Amino acid sequence: MAGLLLLATLLGSLSLAAYGATPNVIFAMADDLGWGDVQYNNGKAATPNLNEMAHSPNTILLQRYYSGGPVCSPTRGTVLTGRNHNRYCVWTANAGNSDPDFKKPEHMPLPYSEVTIAEVMRDSGYSTAMFGKWHLGDFKKLQNGNSKWPVSHPGMHGFDQWWATERSAPTCTLNCACFPNATCIEGHNKGQPPCTNYYTNNSNTIEGWPDAIPGDDSHFLFTLAEKYIREQVKLQKPFFLYLPFHTVHIRYIATDEMREKYLKQNYTEEQADYFGAITAMDEVIGNLRELLKELGIRDNTLFWFASDNGALHGSPGSVNGLRGYKTLLYEGGVRVPGMIEWPDVISSNKVSWFPVISSDLLPTVRDILGVKPSDDRPIDGISILPFLQGKMDHRNHSIYWGFDIGGKFDGKYNMSTSGDQYKLMATYENGKVFRYYLYDLLNDLEETTDLKDKLPTIANKLLSQIEDWRKSVMASVEKVGCLNVSVADDEQYDDSWY
Repeated sequence: MAGLLLLATLLGSLSLAAYGATPNVIFAMADDLGWGDVQYNNGKAATPNLNEMAHSPNTILLQRYYSGGPVCSPTRGTVLTGRNHNRYCVWTANAGNSDPDFKKPEHMPLPYSEVTIAEVMRDSGYSTAMFGKWHLGDFKKLQNGNSKWPVSHPGMHGFDQWWATERSAPTCTLNCACFPNATCIEGHNKGQPPCTNYYTNNSNTIEGWPDAIPGDDSHFLFTLAEKYIREQVKLQKPFFLYLPFHTVHIRYIATDEMREKYLKQNYTEEQADYFGAITAMDEVIGNLRELLKELGIRDNTLFWFASDNGALHGSPGSVNGLRGYKTLLYEGGVRVPGMIEWPDVISSNKVSWFPVISSDLLPTVRDILGVKPSDDRPIDGISILPFLQGKMDHRNHSIYWGFDIGGKFDGKYNMSTSGDQYKLMATYENGKVFRYYLYDLLNDLEETTDLKDKLPTIANKLLSQIEDWRKSVMASVEKVGCLNVSVADDEQYDDSWY
């Protein structure tokens, strides 16, 4: 009997890869979608497909899902690397490092030294593709000082196929002059937005626009994703698809048809565009799920949906009572919609308050595939495979954020950490904490009551964790070499570049 128990334990500890399983992985990410923008969290936009996915018997709805940062580029870095964005100098959106000439590979917005999930999966025999918003570097060389970032595109970081925009783009193509077969929508927006410029890399040249289709940008991305998925199924090859939507980042513009649905409900024109763009993206989520079912690969596909940060302040977006919004480390800035559907592993629907963050994707996939993590770099995410399998109830591993650092670890910046229950937010100035707050997220969702004086032991423990993590980040920056200064002494920095 003891031998059987030992065998069962050993078998239970094996990764899925040990059984020859090669699940497909789709990571779909909205842009600036607030925690309260989805219908299941009291959102005003109709999201029937996300609702259906959230209540699927094969889904875990993550009500404490966190973005890796409170703005765009940082979170995208954490998705790909499993590491906090500050470790390789992606301080904020459109800010990749400290060296303005970007002549060295380590000075890229996403340094070559970073190992991405696309590279890990490609090395494991997967096909890899990315369609949508990149925001970790530009695709064209610096010309006449009109670009702050150098060439750094998805093809440089493990993606076999990609059509991507460098940065943000309207959620609907409007400018008739951009492309010969692009759609034109007139009469409901002030001024024309910029063109939605997609690029790919072919034979070492950057090419623009695949065949454009009229309508919402999310539907356009689906045409690319559908073609890719069908190709991989025909080739019988497992795939990783990274699908970062532009919805619902400004400028949010709905198609006339979608917009009209909300105008009839007496919403303002801005709200109609905002909610209409969300509903269009929701349709694509439904289309993807139906496609997986049609092709017979739904059961063996891990489908992860999330947002890159909270809703934009001043937009029609909602955080549903959370404190803060995009750019802030309060829950409204980093707690976002999130869910994972995987029929082969998840057999009963669960609404979970288990904390999950975007940097968990890479270590989870490594665990699934039986790929050992690199021991030459700290990974901030953890594998949540045991959680998905119903074998983990508590995270027992803190989540960390740092923002407004900008390379000046002796300047003023914000840091925070969150565990299963408590969250501590601290502001550093001149290398020392000068204010901090402790919140009980299980009993004070809105972060209204500071408990640092009532629970000093917990507050001091989390402060110590933040300080240890801060030093670890500084050591990573030094190793990556993305900051062109010495970081041996955290009180002595050359900040002349700033």
